[in-house]
Parts: sequence; C-alpha cells; structure tokens
Amino acid sequence: MAIPKQPLALKQYMPFFWSAISNRWTSSSSRLYLGQYGVGIGEWRVLATLGAQGSATSLDVVKLVGMDPGAVSRAMRDLESKGYVVPVQGRFVGRNKPYEMTDAGVALFDRLRVTATARADRLLDGLTRDEQQTLLTLLQRVHANLAKLDQEVAEAT
Repeated sequence: MAIPKQPLALKQYMPFFWSAISNRWTSSSSRLYLGQYGVGIGEWRVLATLGAQGSATSLDVVKLVGMDPGAVSRAMRDLESKGYVVPVQGRFVGRNKPYEMTDAGVALFDRLRVTATARADRLLDGLTRDEQQTLLTLLQRVHANLAKLDQEVAEAT
C-alpha cells in the first residue's frame, strides 16, 4: 500500500469539516423534508431564497446557494408543478424568468422554516449564544472569500 510522504491531517483541515457537516446535514435534511413535506433539500433551498428575496430567478438561486444549475431548474419545475411557485408575470427569457411563492408555497415555507431552524439549533447545541454569533461571523467572513476562489479558477481556465 502506498502512503503519501505528507498525508493530509483531516482533523486539522477545515474543508474536511465543512464538507462532512454539509453533506450529512443535506442528506438528513432532504430525507426528513421529503418524508414530512414532500419536498427535498433542493426545493427547500429555492423556497428559502424566495422567502428571503420575494422573487428570484433560477440563476439567482444558483449564485446565492451555490447549487448546480440543473438541480435548481428541477427544483423550480417540481415546486411549480406542485403549485408552490409561479413565474412572475412579464416577458423573461430562459433562466431570467423570476418566480415567486404562491399562498400554498408560503404556507409550506412557514412550516418547513420551523423544522429547519429547529434542526440548526440542535446542530449548534452546546455552543453559547456568543459562540454561535462568533461562528456565524467567522463563516460570513470565510464565505466572502469564495469570490477569491472563483477568481482563481477563472484565471486558471
């Protein structure tokens, strides 16, 4: 068996924790939301974006949440077919067509938001309010650095 001369110390590598937390959070949330509400994590992320912004295009969701464009389009179509979102009236082309929640979508969002925030609280169990605020502030700062990584990729390709 070949072993690298300098293995990656996963317990000291922050992206490992971000990925592990995100992957497990996403997987368990999707199963729970599908079972309780009939929508998965992709649909929830679209609803959360619409809940925060009022209306949004698929491209807006892609940029905000970092989801795959195909997954966002499928989530939008699924939500539209279930009567939870509708296109905003007007002339728009392709992904530039904004959507908004229907009354049924708002009701679903309100129920799902309670579940999602309760799960977030459980995830942060054991952290004081000050620690939670510090963690959020640090994550916001790290999140802002994503633009630098995107730029690095753009320059390399």
